[in-house]
This record gives sequence, structure tokens and C-alpha cells, in this order.
Amino acid sequence: MKQNNIYWIMIVLFTVLPILINSLLSDEVSKNHHFIWSLFLIPSILMMSMYPKWSVIISSAVFYSSFKLVIAFFQNPDVDKNAITVLILGSMVNWSIHITIGYFINKSHKLLQLVEELTLVDVLTGINNRRYFNLFLEKTIPNIEKTNSSLIMMTLDIDHFKRINDTYGHSCGDEALKHISNVIRRNVRDTDAYVRIGGEEFAIVMPSTSLEEGGIIAERLRKTVEESSFTYKQEVIQFTISIGLSQYHGEAIEDFINKADKALYQAKENGRNNIVVFV
Repeated sequence: MKQNNIYWIMIVLFTVLPILINSLLSDEVSKNHHFIWSLFLIPSILMMSMYPKWSVIISSAVFYSSFKLVIAFFQNPDVDKNAITVLILGSMVNWSIHITIGYFINKSHKLLQLVEELTLVDVLTGINNRRYFNLFLEKTIPNIEKTNSSLIMMTLDIDHFKRINDTYGHSCGDEALKHISNVIRRNVRDTDAYVRIGGEEFAIVMPSTSLEEGGIIAERLRKTVEESSFTYKQEVIQFTISIGLSQYHGEAIEDFINKADKALYQAKENGRNNIVVFV
């Protein structure tokens, strides 16, 4: 926000500055100093940096090119044809520079967006990762506290995952992780955040959800995984999952996560392929 405020101050400053400079020059001098209007490139570039969209890039190019001509003619109504030609050619040059810079700003912005997205996505499964999980909780919990609504955490992992790796190889283990990621994706709501925490462990955060609703979703997910399978090298592979549930009660984020992890651990201790709610 502060950076944008600085940008806007500079945009106003460098929009007014060439007009002031030109007005202080004599008519004879200003005719030979058309480069002054190139200062309009600065606010235009700043505008593109804040809003790197083609609509803004083209609009600002047209605006400042036209604005330059209007101001120049207004301050020097008796400008001769040669000066007009120089002004128009100068506008065309500035416009070309503007569009070229805009192209690279737009492309750089898209690349930065892609890099940012990749830092939030688990490469193997295609779902979000631990970093996204932490950011989502940091953003969601204040809203939950403000609205006094319920927040449910579900942690789950694949039962006997090591056995899958040892029996069929790590490539099969990777396919198992992809399979459960797809099952999770199909069985959660748009408002839920689902991530791969690491290894064979996953987590689902469910805002505005009661403990009872969370239990229903968990059971549906557990049953779907149990009844589904995937094929690896002509082998039909099936597995089950264990699930831990916890409800947010104003504790620290790590404590909230630990409650779900403790419930998951208890589900494992209870024989796996079941759900435990932290009490």
C-alpha cells in the first residue's frame, strides 16, 4: 500500500513537471526542447508497474501521447508545421518505447505470478503444499474469530504406505499419492483448503463447518478411498486412510494442528482405516 502511494505521488509529480517546465520556457526555447515531453514516460511506466495489464498499458500510452499534444498546442497555439511534425514523431517514438516496456513488464509480471503459484503447489500431486496451508490458516483464523464461526482441521495419511513402497517400488508410492490427491479434490468443497503436508500426510481445513459436518465429510472421504483403487503396471492397488479431526477453539495455530495430529495418531493406534475426533 505504501509503495502504491509513493507511485501515485510520482505519477502526479511527473505528469505536472513537464507542463511546468514547458510553461516556464520561452516560446522559442520550448520549440527546440520537445524532449521535455518524454518525461511523460515516467508516470506511464509507473502506472504499468502497478497495473501490468494490456488495457492499462495501451490506455496510458494513448492518454499521455494525446495529453502531450493537447498541452503543447494549448501553451503554444501558433506552433508551426515543423514543430507539429516533431511533436507527432516524438509521440510515435514515445508510444513505441511505452509499448515495448509494457510488453516486458506484462511478461515479467506473468512469470512472477507463475513462480509464486509454483511455491504454493506440491509438484508431485498438483495440490497445494505446506506453505499454502500456513498462509491459508493465517488468513482464515482472524475471519473465523471475527465471525465466531467454526473451523475444522482434518489430517490424514495413507495406511501402511511404507508397505506399498517396499512391495511395488517408490514409483507406485508416487501414484498412490496422486490417487489420494484426486480423491480428496473430488470430495471437498470449494471453500475448503486441501494440501499435502509432506510424505503421505495430507490436511484439509474446513471453514464455517461444524464438527458434525466435518465428521460426515471425513467418513465420506475414508469410505471413498477404501472402495477405490488405481492400476500400477497391471496391478490393482488399494489402500485405506486414517483420519484425525480437531475443532478450533482460539488456540495457537501449531496447537490447532497438533490436536488433529494427535487424533490421527490415535486413529492409527486404533487399527487404522478409521476416524478419531480430538476431545
